[in-house]
Amino acid sequence: MVKIFLLKVFSKTIQMKSEQLDVSQWKIFEFKDIFSFERGKRYKKECHIGGDVPYVSSTKFNNGIDGYVVPPEYMKIYRNTLTLNNSGSIGYCFYHPYKFVCSDHCTVINILDEKQKINIYLALFLKPIIEKIKIKYGFSREMSDDRLRKENVFLPANSHGQPDWKSMEEYIKNKSENIIYDNKEIIHKLHSNKRLDTSDWKTFSISAIFNKDIIRGKRFIESDRVGGDVPYYSTSDFNNGLTDMVGNPLFTEKDALIYTTFGRCFYVVGEFTGSDEILIFKHDKLNLYNGLFLATVLDQSKDKYDFGRKAFLNKVSIQKIKLPIDKDGNIDWNFMESYIKSLRYSSNL
Repeated sequence: MVKIFLLKVFSKTIQMKSEQLDVSQWKIFEFKDIFSFERGKRYKKECHIGGDVPYVSSTKFNNGIDGYVVPPEYMKIYRNTLTLNNSGSIGYCFYHPYKFVCSDHCTVINILDEKQKINIYLALFLKPIIEKIKIKYGFSREMSDDRLRKENVFLPANSHGQPDWKSMEEYIKNKSENIIYDNKEIIHKLHSNKRLDTSDWKTFSISAIFNKDIIRGKRFIESDRVGGDVPYYSTSDFNNGLTDMVGNPLFTEKDALIYTTFGRCFYVVGEFTGSDEILIFKHDKLNLYNGLFLATVLDQSKDKYDFGRKAFLNKVSIQKIKLPIDKDGNIDWNFMESYIKSLRYSSNL
């Protein structure tokens, strides 16, 4: 009965997604009969050494990448596999054609048949199908290996009753032929010359710009955090300072600039929380575009700060930067916004 129910659910879902996809020859397979899978290894955030190997954890952002590290010897380096979040943002599945290491909050998945290698086409086909199982899980029900062994997947089958990998690959290839990428550069008339003239810019203190609306984050040690969907920012140089995803934030802010104690500045879209190692800058005229402009300007001061001289509020509030001004001598928020919008690929922001 369970398999019949699953067949109906999967069939209906896939037909709604694409009326052209014939699922009459599809079959329900046991997950353990189709895929090999193993957990990653625990690597505590405070032990991370910055490097160039992606560290995949249980975030649903950035393809699951939670930083870049020099992996310790005990961690296995993977490549050309899928990962499935078993906690945190449970059930999200990602494909990694590059070398990476994986935390114990993720399961590394490969095709059990060693003759059949995963590629980008199969990965794109399998991702939404595997992610269907996430509706069964949550914070009180994590995705253990035992539970995964009992899962089923609904896949195209060949005449021998085995997964039809070829048809899956061909389906995505045919779909991808209809994707058009137009990389024509659009030059905005206002800024056809991208070299900025700063001769008439004016100097402002940080406290004057943000009208003293500067908030310091709160100390939130890793052992007290519960996995969730709220981005947690700290002093990381990677992923715009994103350090973790939590479900029990001590506070939240929205759409603001964050400034780390090492002088790095990032604009954060949407709701987030942050450690006591960041300052949060807010302004009623702040948005994604002028926020990126300001972040770039503020980021130029990062060389002033290090472990012996951190960017705490008393230093940052009196720090001064130069910004464009309007005819009345006030900060020209519109100019900053239009300048970023004029840049190449800004439409993808």
